[in-house]
Amino acid sequence: MSLVVLDEREVERDGLMLRARRVAAGLAGLGVAEGDTVALLLRNDFAFLEASQAATMLGAYLVPVNWHGQSAEVRYVLGDCAPKVLIAHRDLLANVCDAIPAGLTVVVVPTPPESEQHYGSGATAPALDGPLEWESWLARHEPWDRPAPASRSTMIYTSGTTGRPKGVRRQPATPEQTLAIAAMFRHVYGVRPAARSLVAGPLYHSSPNAFMRQALAQGEVFVMQSRFDAERTLATIERYRITHAVMVPTMFVRLLKLPREVRERYDVRSLEWVTHTAAPCPVEVKKALIDWWGPVVV
Repeated sequence: MSLVVLDEREVERDGLMLRARRVAAGLAGLGVAEGDTVALLLRNDFAFLEASQAATMLGAYLVPVNWHGQSAEVRYVLGDCAPKVLIAHRDLLANVCDAIPAGLTVVVVPTPPESEQHYGSGATAPALDGPLEWESWLARHEPWDRPAPASRSTMIYTSGTTGRPKGVRRQPATPEQTLAIAAMFRHVYGVRPAARSLVAGPLYHSSPNAFMRQALAQGEVFVMQSRFDAERTLATIERYRITHAVMVPTMFVRLLKLPREVRERYDVRSLEWVTHTAAPCPVEVKKALIDWWGPVVV
C-alpha cells in the first residue's frame, strides 16, 4: 500500500489518484483541454496533488500561484497565464477576491484543518458569482478514463525580483526528452522505487514541486508538511522512516539550532538522500549535518 501523508493525515495513493481522475473529468467539463492552463492557489494539501495529476491527465499546464503574494501579484500572474479554471483554498481566495479576472471559473477547496491550526485561517466564503465547491463538484463526475495526451510541465512563475514574474510555457517533451528528464531527476533527487519521501516546503516552489511528482510516481510513502517545524520534521522522519527529502538551508539551520538532547531523541538513520535548494548552503552547516546524518546531503 502506497501512502500519501499531510502532517498526521494519511490517504492511500490509489484513492488519491481515483479522485484525481474525477478532478480531470470535472476540469474537462469546464472546458479545460490539451494546452490550456489551470491555476492553483493552494497550500500543501491533498487537493494540490489531485489537481496536479488531473492537469497532467488532460495535457494542461498547471500554474501554482505563490499564496504569499499580494492581490496585485496574484492578479498579474492570473492575467498573464490566462487559466481556464482557478482552484483555491477558501481562506486564500477570500484575501484576493479583487484579483480574480471577470469570468474566470473558480473551484473553492475547504481550508484543511492543518492550515487552520498553523495559520489561523477561518475566512468566510468569498464574494464571487457562483464558485464551485470542491467536494460536491468532484462527486458529480465519473473518473476520467481517456488516454493522456503529451504531458505539459508545471509552469511556475519567478518571484519577480528583476521585474514582473515570468513563467515559461514549455512544449511537450518528446519521448527521448522525457527519459532524459526522468534520468536527471533521479540524479538530482535520488528518488528510487519504494522511496519514502518528505517535502518540508511549499509545493508552489519549483524544486519541491518537481520532487513531488517523482516521489508520487515512484515512492512507497510521500509526506508533505503544512508548515515546517524543526522538531516535528525529525519526528516525521522517524515515524515514516523517510529516505529522501528536499529542504532549504534555512531549515537545516533551524534543525541544528535544536538542543542536542532534542535532536538525539529521534532516529533519522533511515535518511539516504537530502537535496537542498535555493541559497547556497554554508560549508559549516553542511559539515554539521553530515556529522549528524552521515553523507546524505546533496
